[in-house]
Amino acid sequence: MRRNGYGHNHTFEITKRINRVSFIICTSGDCKTMLRQALKQLYNRKNMSSVVEFTVNNTARRITLNRSKKLNALDYEMCAVIFPAVQEYAKSDVNNVIIIDSSSSPRAFCAGGDVAALSKELLKGNSSVANTYFQAEYSLNWLLATMEKPVVAIMDGITMGGGVGLCIHVPFRVATENTLWAMPESAIGLFADVGTTFGLPRVVTLGGSECQLGYFVCITGDILSGADAYVAGLASHYVDSAHVADLQTRLGELQPNKDADLMFEITNKAIGEFSTPLPKDYKFKYSAAQLDVIEKVFRLDTPLKDVFKSLEEISASPSWSKEAQEFAKETRDKLSLKSIVSMEVTREQFRRNFFNDIQTAMKQDLITATNMCNFQELTEFAKATSHKLLERKKTPYNWEVKDISMGALSRILSPNPENPVSLLDIGSVTFKKYMHHEKFILPNEDKVQAYIVGSDQSGRSMAVTKPEAIRYFTEFNPSTKGKVGVEYIVGFIIDRKCETDRDGFLKWKY
Repeated sequence: MRRNGYGHNHTFEITKRINRVSFIICTSGDCKTMLRQALKQLYNRKNMSSVVEFTVNNTARRITLNRSKKLNALDYEMCAVIFPAVQEYAKSDVNNVIIIDSSSSPRAFCAGGDVAALSKELLKGNSSVANTYFQAEYSLNWLLATMEKPVVAIMDGITMGGGVGLCIHVPFRVATENTLWAMPESAIGLFADVGTTFGLPRVVTLGGSECQLGYFVCITGDILSGADAYVAGLASHYVDSAHVADLQTRLGELQPNKDADLMFEITNKAIGEFSTPLPKDYKFKYSAAQLDVIEKVFRLDTPLKDVFKSLEEISASPSWSKEAQEFAKETRDKLSLKSIVSMEVTREQFRRNFFNDIQTAMKQDLITATNMCNFQELTEFAKATSHKLLERKKTPYNWEVKDISMGALSRILSPNPENPVSLLDIGSVTFKKYMHHEKFILPNEDKVQAYIVGSDQSGRSMAVTKPEAIRYFTEFNPSTKGKVGVEYIVGFIIDRKCETDRDGFLKWKY
């Protein structure tokens, strides 16, 4: 994997505060050119200081979203000013960690992309703005995903849509008791974008090997609490909001280390110092019975019409528990209010990006998003967004498009020769698996299964009991020992996925 231009001989780290800029007197043409470029970036960033703030936190660099009146809804200008800042921080040898937070916490981290402003332009017939906006947003997502320095996103408050995009691709995603995590795009005729259909299959801990739970929350728009986001793998750490300021101070005290992997471990340990236990008597948002429905019904190869059929069958079947029947009915009713086009597009995005590399996935998102803005007769994105966010109507939008053909779906997902789009150039940096995410989240179902059936290469040949399995992950597994919530999630997975013989030994069921 190529580096992101790190190690450049000339480094200018510019903050937005003029009194912090050191003017370097030099005579070389290269130096003068770089200084002019740096001052131009400073001027541009100064003009953006009302909505994005850039500050030095000792050896950490802090990017603070500051568009409070819009709950930090991410617009083009915000993306455009954050992008070069992140590139500068990547090159610098004097900072070690990048922190992304919000001045609006605990109310909001980022409530999403500014789709309200976008829909206004689309309704005027100005579809070209979609190209510029989504290019900037998705290029920023891609850049954050490929950073070789630790990036810490503080999800203290509403974290939805575009806000998820700022977090899901970075290895350290801190949830708090104020976090409200969601991908609500199916209610406005868009799709689960910002690379979530790449990210979720690689981090979600529960609900099936095909990321059925991730797919489910993306098409239902369900809201997860901070604890739920943490248990589901959408956050890497859970910290009480009262400790966030101290956490940020601690991150600024970490000294840069030339060993990149070690720097990530040091950062993880520092965040862990402030981790908070899960709430007393905590239970995950979805029960075992509900997860069984999700895992059975929401497979990526199942068309939406068959999803509706299965939910209806389960809701009336005595072979399912009362809880499962009620959940199936509630889910069917909920999905009936969403855009069928949005849901089918999201499913196909999952199917593709499950296997794609990050660069291809973000390019696919860009193609799909711009097409959904250009093909309004299919998606109704602008009208639905106006209905919900501009006119602020409480009733669900009445979708005119009730079904979508394979041809129309292909048209939305395929490159449009009349509207070619591309990501901003950050080099040929890509991968199919996050470099660090897996080391810092709770154990997922696959890891628990591997330990129980003995395929984890630990050399164990004996069957294990539930207490033994929990002890392994809480005390011995290198990436999970001592981590908050490990006992809960391992026990939850075992109770749902295993049966016990008369001697107490576990057998994996499915």
